[in-house]
Amino acid sequence: MKEFKEGISRRSFLKGATAATVGAVGIASMGGVLGGCAPETAESEKATTPTDGSDWLGQAPAIKDADCVETVDTEVLVVGAGCAGLFAACAAAESGAKVLLIEKNTDPNGVRSSAIAAVGSKLQVEHGVNIDKVDIVNDICHYALNYNDMSLVKFWADNSGETLDWYCDFIDKHGKCEVKLEYTMPGQPTRYKMWPTGHGTKLINSDEKGGAEPVVTEDMLAYIESFGGQFRNETKLECLIKEDNKVVGIYASNKEGNIRINASKGVIIATGGYANNEEMYTALQGETKKSLVGTICFPGATGDGIKTLLWAGAKFDTHHSTMIFDRGAIAPDAQHGNPYKGGSPYYHIATQPFLKVNKAGKRICNESSPYDFIVHAAANYEDKAWYQIFDSNWREDVTRFHTIGCSTLQQWEGGNHHPEGLDGVEQTINDYIDKGLVIKADTIAEVANAMGIPANELQASVDRYNQLYDMGEDVDFGKDSFRLSALRQAPYYCAKIGGLMLCTMDGVQINTNSQVIGEDEQPIPGLFAVGNDSGRYYTATYPNFGAGTNAGRCATFGRYCGKYIAAL
Repeated sequence: MKEFKEGISRRSFLKGATAATVGAVGIASMGGVLGGCAPETAESEKATTPTDGSDWLGQAPAIKDADCVETVDTEVLVVGAGCAGLFAACAAAESGAKVLLIEKNTDPNGVRSSAIAAVGSKLQVEHGVNIDKVDIVNDICHYALNYNDMSLVKFWADNSGETLDWYCDFIDKHGKCEVKLEYTMPGQPTRYKMWPTGHGTKLINSDEKGGAEPVVTEDMLAYIESFGGQFRNETKLECLIKEDNKVVGIYASNKEGNIRINASKGVIIATGGYANNEEMYTALQGETKKSLVGTICFPGATGDGIKTLLWAGAKFDTHHSTMIFDRGAIAPDAQHGNPYKGGSPYYHIATQPFLKVNKAGKRICNESSPYDFIVHAAANYEDKAWYQIFDSNWREDVTRFHTIGCSTLQQWEGGNHHPEGLDGVEQTINDYIDKGLVIKADTIAEVANAMGIPANELQASVDRYNQLYDMGEDVDFGKDSFRLSALRQAPYYCAKIGGLMLCTMDGVQINTNSQVIGEDEQPIPGLFAVGNDSGRYYTATYPNFGAGTNAGRCATFGRYCGKYIAAL
């Protein structure tokens, strides 16, 4: 059997490449490699029932050793070069294991630059940030309604600080980027707790194109290689190989044909969920899809890893959920429910807590809640849409609002974003006016007419909203008082908004070692899952007021999974 065959040089494809991010947001990282199970093992029963009758799960391909043009031996195999996969491969390699990292796409998805969440990092200590672990763990589990596994969230809280310390040291050593902590939270109390968790990665030389993500990816791949590990792109996992009920490797494919990869210590699946598999998403989250107008997820997140794991007998989360941003602008006559049909422009200001009404012109919720709460509120109405309205004082308003995380529109001390700035936001607004996505009008009646909203109802909602602003208290829905604003100064701006899908948040169930749990509630030997292929963590919503908690989970579980397997 051959040992590591030289793959395509990391430098040849990363040179000048950029990580797959959309708009101003670095998305929680997702790799992309297909999954299956070995022909020696019978297909398990489907873990969930599709809502539309489709056979999204299918069957594992039947591949034999005789079909392979090459056999490769390694100790730790990591499938998917996103955030979780890169952290896992780095940790396994530095721990002394022989590592092979594969990716089905040409370019890795890399490590999210916008924010990686941690508790107890050196940067937090430096800035006097002291997060109570019990509080944040319970807050996250509260959002999940305890459908998740609290021990997994606690594992992140206990180990994320060390993970970010390692990452910050790694970034400092290479000298191309810097990690900034978002430690300045709003100066007034907020109804929904906000946590200074976000560690953002930025280029030191801001004039360099492409952002930090491809730079960090290249450095991580070089780090893996420095310990004798290898990376292969354009290498697609086809089937897991099981012997005596233990996963011992995979069958994969590349341009030359099928290959067998033996992994004596274990296989880590880190392919990033199924947000870009329309058939699978429609079957599992068809109702949520009706509220969406576009996707901003990685192209490799096509559900292949999760299907692989289910074929191997893994236990799938019972509740399926999506990370959704409230920033998809569409034309007044456009409809929700077709997120895969051309996408939707990313409208950054849409997250700001201005007045938001439904098609009937009525306010429907506290606009200063987590991103997808407005999506859920609007889902109660037939068209699933909501309409954001603000006036010409918007610059003053958004400065006072002091939103956090990737909703930030401007830079300030104690922030970790270098967003487009208010001039850039204004340019986007003007561009969208030209494209017919934002309505600019001199009166509220003109706004109502352009959007097809009853003018009297919209005017009544605006009048009531102005009254609440004058009172200094939202006695209707309880929005934070400093996030109220008036609508009196023309011109007025309005956009029809829908949800943008970032990633799916349900996956196969794991324990704190990232071992995949089977339908019998026991770990499947040799099989591990991290990142958005792993479950038992989120349900129904994403707690975005702890900026970067998903990326932090990916990094932390990836790192500790890699260390755990290397020690076997």
